[in-house]
Amino acid sequence: MTSRPLALVIDDDPLMLEFVSTALEGGGFEVETAEDAQRLLADVQDRHPAIVFLDVRMPGETGIEVLRRLRVSDWGREVPVVIMTGERRLDRVVEAMSAGATTYMMKPFTPVQLVLRARELIQPRESGSFHY
Repeated sequence: MTSRPLALVIDDDPLMLEFVSTALEGGGFEVETAEDAQRLLADVQDRHPAIVFLDVRMPGETGIEVLRRLRVSDWGREVPVVIMTGERRLDRVVEAMSAGATTYMMKPFTPVQLVLRARELIQPRESGSFHY
């Protein structure tokens, strides 16, 4: 039996957490969710997540601050991070990409778009080679 890749989803909106986790679970992922990044990032670091989905706007620590912290951790340097945002601000996307985001997704998106993006980003890590 093949283990399912672990996806972390961090968003302060419970409905968005449910939507994203349901889509990813249906797409073959194991999913851990949190409305706050602090506990989740500490709890999963030894489990080697395959991908992280991170909301930009959250109370307290923003998604971009979490991303910066993640990128300096031992396990978080290479993991693909998808920034999710409902803001239509190019400067926010540029800031996220500069902070180390792998890519971004504008809300709303469909479950199919979400799963396809996740698979696209983890495929190179799983196969050991990158295809552009």
